[in-house]
Amino acid sequence: MKKILIIHFVLLGCLCSAFSQVNFLFIPEVAGRSIDGLGNLKLQNLTGTAKRGFVVITVSETTTRQKILSIETPEINLSAGNNSLPVTVYKGSRFNFATNNYAAIVNQTRSFPPGNYYYCFQFISADKNEEYENCYDAEILPLVPITLISPSDKDQICQKRPVLTWQPPLPFHPSMRFRLLLTEKVNGSPVESLMMNTPLLLLDNISGTTINYPASRPELKEGKTYCWQVIAFQQGVLVSRSEIWEFTVQCNEPAKSLPNDSYRELRSLEKANYYIANRVLKFSMQNAYNIEKLNYTILDVSNGMKPVKHIPVVKLVIGLNKIDLDLTDLELEPGKHYYLKVYPYNENPVSVRFVYEDKDEE
Repeated sequence: MKKILIIHFVLLGCLCSAFSQVNFLFIPEVAGRSIDGLGNLKLQNLTGTAKRGFVVITVSETTTRQKILSIETPEINLSAGNNSLPVTVYKGSRFNFATNNYAAIVNQTRSFPPGNYYYCFQFISADKNEEYENCYDAEILPLVPITLISPSDKDQICQKRPVLTWQPPLPFHPSMRFRLLLTEKVNGSPVESLMMNTPLLLLDNISGTTINYPASRPELKEGKTYCWQVIAFQQGVLVSRSEIWEFTVQCNEPAKSLPNDSYRELRSLEKANYYIANRVLKFSMQNAYNIEKLNYTILDVSNGMKPVKHIPVVKLVIGLNKIDLDLTDLELEPGKHYYLKVYPYNENPVSVRFVYEDKDEE
């Protein structure tokens, strides 16, 4: 009986020794992000003699246990000591992709989406009598996760149909789609539960990173706080989930009334000494070339003709346009002089000097 036990322990020791004679050195969190990175590995041949064989690499998704791909290299000579896998050998390998969503993404983008993966590396001798294996578990995170931009967290806004904007995760691929969730914040209820079970707004399959609150949905209510989140998907695989931000719809000041002046032709204003603009510049102009947006700038005379930032977009229609250029959000100073400079298509620029005022009509 003792002899049998000794033989078993000897055999077990030999097997353990054999499996450690060829080792793979691989950093999955760095090199496991892409197909090209899988070839960035080192092989340690501790047998003391050269060996000939081939490498098999398999990658599986840990949660679903789905195999994603396998790679089989041509035969290589493995010298004693440390070895690298030659790039030319790796590029000449056979790449076999499975038929699932993860494999479709990797085949299309040559990169692994964020997730948990199991990487296995085997060296098999040419006569297939020897086999050595090392496996690694790793979680691949986005280099840059999805980030909400506007409305910012804890912000107070006056728009009851706000524009919602976010930054996509990186790396980004055009096939990526987004899901937007928005719900009213209710005291005492977990936000995550409200978001998933009773969202006020759920928009799916969004291709861009900016969306207007739909006109078909009831507008948001003043004084209410809302939570929102965006989730990125690719081929049905969850890629990144943003934080949950909140904002409050709160209009602290009533909207300022705009004076009901008449519309004067733009070039007639240019000939005048200056024009008094009380919260709004009202003028008319012809659009004979079907230009979609007004090309213009506003210059601050007292600040060295420096352009005013964040001027609103003015859309045009073909023919006569009556334009109300709202100046109330530009932080212009009452009593100061400014220039409106318009660049009509195929015509000379038009410059209108005006004095800004901020007065209620009597």
